[in-house]
Amino acid sequence: MLDRITYEVLRSALYATAREMKVAMMRTAASPIIHAGGDVSAAIFDAEMRLVAQGNDIPTMLGSAVISTRESVLAVGRDNLRPGDVIISNDVYLGGGNHQPDIQLTRPVFLDDEIIAFVMTRGHWTDIGGKSPGSFTPDTWDIFGEGVRIPPVFIYRKDEPVTDIMSMIVHNTRNPDACTLDILAQYAGTFCGDRRLQQLARKYGPAALAETMAETLLYSERRMRAQIEAIPDGVYTGSDFIEPVGDADLIPIRVKITVEGDSICFDYTGTAPQVRGGVNCPLSVTCNSTWFAVKAITDLSIPINQGCYEPVKIIAPEGSLVNCVYPASVVSGNTETSPRIIDLLLRTLSSALPDRVIAQSNCAACCGIFSGDDPDHDRRKAMRRTYVSTIDVHAGGMGARPDKDGVSAIRVLVGNAGAQPVELIEHNSPLTIEEWALVPDTGGAGRWRGGNAARRTYKVGFEQATCTVIAERGRVAPKGLFNGLSGATFNSSIERGSGETKTLRAKSEQEIIAKGDRVRIQPAGGGGYGDPLERPADDVWSDVIDGYVSAESAERDYGVVVSDGRLDPGATDALRHQLRAHRIG
Repeated sequence: MLDRITYEVLRSALYATAREMKVAMMRTAASPIIHAGGDVSAAIFDAEMRLVAQGNDIPTMLGSAVISTRESVLAVGRDNLRPGDVIISNDVYLGGGNHQPDIQLTRPVFLDDEIIAFVMTRGHWTDIGGKSPGSFTPDTWDIFGEGVRIPPVFIYRKDEPVTDIMSMIVHNTRNPDACTLDILAQYAGTFCGDRRLQQLARKYGPAALAETMAETLLYSERRMRAQIEAIPDGVYTGSDFIEPVGDADLIPIRVKITVEGDSICFDYTGTAPQVRGGVNCPLSVTCNSTWFAVKAITDLSIPINQGCYEPVKIIAPEGSLVNCVYPASVVSGNTETSPRIIDLLLRTLSSALPDRVIAQSNCAACCGIFSGDDPDHDRRKAMRRTYVSTIDVHAGGMGARPDKDGVSAIRVLVGNAGAQPVELIEHNSPLTIEEWALVPDTGGAGRWRGGNAARRTYKVGFEQATCTVIAERGRVAPKGLFNGLSGATFNSSIERGSGETKTLRAKSEQEIIAKGDRVRIQPAGGGGYGDPLERPADDVWSDVIDGYVSAESAERDYGVVVSDGRLDPGATDALRHQLRAHRIG
């Protein structure tokens, strides 16, 4: 029996190792979205390929890795693995991936001749081929338009690169040098994890390490079951709409949540069939979204591992939007549909757990992708490339919480990647960011106010380039809870040098832009929580002074009168009394 101190040392070391693996990747990667934005993840699995430890990384990468790691190992054959082998995969149908731009490397960890664990790194590449630069357009007919499909294959054998496989992959992208460096960075992450786990096994013994892994899974499962048992038993139903590509009809999504004792079942029967365009979710993404929601409504101190997911049953009809089948395209299912699923689940459970859910959020990576030939000769020479592709994720509003305002200008839910620094974008590419600012009134009014969105405006320095914007909530606003108001919808446009302005849809086709054009990208805000008339007038006044809320919104939505920058208490009391009386009438 392992003593408690040794167990805690080993358990903490597992999570520390996962964090160190991510740092190793970020410090050596070429792509800014990885080394600056942090759009990478790392995790550790036991010898049976169960997720036992992960970093505070990208949830959509980590939950789906529960499926993709097993699929990767089974595809190449466990008996074929040797020390120093690394498997690469991104395929959603053959490898259990989440979408093509996220590349997973999986490595067995050996002690002598026995596999004692597996480690995984996953990173978002700036390009993986496909019909559009950046490999991130929803306007595709099938999965082949989204980039190179990499089934699970060896990319390293005995710590030596498989050069023909590597060459075939990177030369099917638009930036082979950067992709090569990103592979090396992810390999470095797996190498780091391998060495750390070997050190732990040699110091404490492989049996102690295996026992720690097994116990931490059981510990998380026990605590998760206790949390679910505290949720009132019952059946909770909800529905919403996912936004399609183009002008097609909204896509219905439905769920029935059954809580019974210490287990919970999510049944997505009734959700629309899969559709054309990259809004579909493979099963791995739907599982991840569901697991994320369960973790979010329970005790945040429960260590995150596969034990958390054991009490959760998921029913997702094959061929539906939430369990699409080959060859449906999926790129935005991972980044836009997935958080919309989570928003739906939280709202559905709000009657059972009003103090554990938040109002709806911006729900999008909200990517702006700019690609073309760099006109700057010195930069081309210094960076040894002519073609440049920039992917920038955008920060919207988080839904208000039961006891706090929503956070402004943040990626929410399964995102967790950061916006790239203005200086880095301008250093790497012919783009000038003329504006990066919070947008007042984009957060929904409430006792607790929804978070505001941030808008970025880019001035184009390319002679000619492509621009793709992919987002969510252009037509379906993020709803508030318990009389809180909705947040603002997504808003984006291209202002041509000629003066013509084109409004972009949330899931736009690729646009051609030219020097002097300006591209504005503004994600959705967050919904409010609770009655806006219950928000203290002084707090609303502070919001006006700080620029979060306009004086017009303060009066219209909160019943608070601000004149010449000063709060008018008498007029505010009268207006609020009038608004309350109007509701009753």
